[in-house]
Amino acid sequence: MIKLQRVQVLYLLLLCCGMVLLAGCTRITETGAEVQQGNYDTGFVPATSGNYDSRDTAIVISKNTEASTITFKNLELGKYYTLNYDGATAYYDKYGQALSLEQVRIGEIVNVDFLHRAKRLDSLRLSSETFVFDWVEQFAMETGSRDMVLNNEVYRMAQDVVVLTGKGIGDRMDINAADVLRVSGHDHMIESIVVERGHGYLRLANDSFFIGGFLEVDHSKIYQVSEDMLLSVPEGTYEVTISNSGCSGTETITVVGDEEYEWDVSEWQGEAKYGVLVFTVSPSNAKVYIDGRRVDTDTEQELTYGIHQMVVVAEGYQTISKYIRVSEEYSNLNITMEWNGGTSESENNISTNQISSNTASENTASENTVSENTVSGNTASESTVSGNTASGGTSSDRTPISVSGYKVTIEGPEGVEVFKDGSYIGLAPVSFPKEEGSYIIILRKNGFQTRSYTITIDDSAKDISYSFSALLPIN
Repeated sequence: MIKLQRVQVLYLLLLCCGMVLLAGCTRITETGAEVQQGNYDTGFVPATSGNYDSRDTAIVISKNTEASTITFKNLELGKYYTLNYDGATAYYDKYGQALSLEQVRIGEIVNVDFLHRAKRLDSLRLSSETFVFDWVEQFAMETGSRDMVLNNEVYRMAQDVVVLTGKGIGDRMDINAADVLRVSGHDHMIESIVVERGHGYLRLANDSFFIGGFLEVDHSKIYQVSEDMLLSVPEGTYEVTISNSGCSGTETITVVGDEEYEWDVSEWQGEAKYGVLVFTVSPSNAKVYIDGRRVDTDTEQELTYGIHQMVVVAEGYQTISKYIRVSEEYSNLNITMEWNGGTSESENNISTNQISSNTASENTASENTVSENTVSGNTASESTVSGNTASGGTSSDRTPISVSGYKVTIEGPEGVEVFKDGSYIGLAPVSFPKEEGSYIIILRKNGFQTRSYTITIDDSAKDISYSFSALLPIN
């Protein structure tokens, strides 16, 4: 009897232990469902290489080193998402060579492997099927389309192209002719544009003497001086030169991105200075025009210091149209024209805009041209007259097409000063005659951050209007 009782007690103990073990192997959720503890996902992800379940091609939007995260944009669907990285995350270039996270730049098109549920980045590799143009200073946004001209080739911007500025995600209209870009894409489709160097603004003070003259910025851009002008210029430290009526002055300035620099040019006005210019021209029968006046290249020519327009014409050669800067007492200018295969291009075929005082039509410079500059929005090449060779440039008379009777209106924000390609046109709302082309619109108001936008205007027979976001106050 006692032995039977012991067996019963032992059986009860075993039964209780089994119930306890069973209770420990299950979990009751908030909805009342039972989940086996042995299969419960704790969320722990081992930090080991090769641990992923998803693969994607995306654009790097931003990196947050404090939170150890990288934000991407899916290239196919356009969706944004953020992944965590850790010490086991691997980074490679397009050849499979290891990179550091610091070498992975925003705007890059990459292939990523990751754990979808845990949002953990396992590896990142630069795409081998993409193009990247670094430090792009010369580009053109095609009018009325998403086309961009790079290296004399036309590329198409994706409908949702990513534009990244120093302030984060921007828009195509935020891209300024003064900016330096990094452009990435595949085939001839641009997927991302990064503003590597942005722009600020240059205002002239006490400039009445120089109105009608020229302003040279960073040896790469030339503008004709107008009253109350405000220019969008590259950020950074560089030289600016102003000249008119034989007076010229140069100063080193520092422009901060999105900020305004005022340059007092009164000290540079005075008596005119002159420099002697000696020409060497090939072919010898070429006609050379300086500021719209034909000059005899067989004799020395005396020109005032500063910027001058030069046009060179000869039968069977590509016309040269460029700006030269006289800055020395005695200089040599060697001009070599390029043969165009015998096609006639006489003086009669050259537009009046190309041979006139202080004007220039849009011209494409050859690869041998010293540098390329912009005068009031029109492209022209320039050479400093100090022994440089002026090579042939292809003439392309693409003056703005006026759409008679129609106008462009900048509606807002109301009350801001509006500048078109640097020239003041009034307070918003304000209108100007409609002309096909690309223009930089600058909005300014005391106490607020100056902004600029690039607009493209087509030749359609209708009025158009723009209304921009309100300017932000200066902190």
